[in-house]
This record gives sequence, C-alpha cells and structure tokens, in this order.
Amino acid sequence: MTKEEKQKVDEIVMKTFTLAFELGTNLDELHRMVRELRYSTDDKDLQSALINLEHAFFMTAQSLNILKEQTRNTLFPLKKAHKCEE
Repeated sequence: MTKEEKQKVDEIVMKTFTLAFELGTNLDELHRMVRELRYSTDDKDLQSALINLEHAFFMTAQSLNILKEQTRNTLFPLKKAHKCEE
C-alpha cells in the first residue's frame, strides 16, 4: 500500500465514522420523537403508521451498524501495511 493510498483510506474512514455517528445521533432523536408520538396518540391508524416508521428507523440503524463494521474492517489492511513499514 502506498503512502497516498494509506492517507486516502484514513481520510475515508474518518469521514465515514463521522457521518455514521452524526446520522446515528440524529436518527436516535427522531426515533424517540416518533415513539413518543405513537404512545401519546389514541388514533389507531396513526399508531400503525408510526410503527411502520419506527421499523424503518430500526432498519436504517442496522444499515449504519453495517457501515461502521465494514469501515472498521477497512482498518485491517492499514494496520497490516503499517506493520510492514516498521
């Protein structure tokens, strides 16, 4: 791995983790608001729609977790390259 490749991967990993953290934080807040609304309403149609929305939030959170995991997996070649340089 060249020095330029290593720097580029470092930059991508940093940006990805930052994005995933920010999205996760915003997602959690919106999910909390949707859940509060679902518990506070007596409208069965609205409750049903909000349950579906909560499911979509859950699926998005799962996708973010996969993104973070795969980003962490990208660090292994970087560590390997660093050890080889020593």
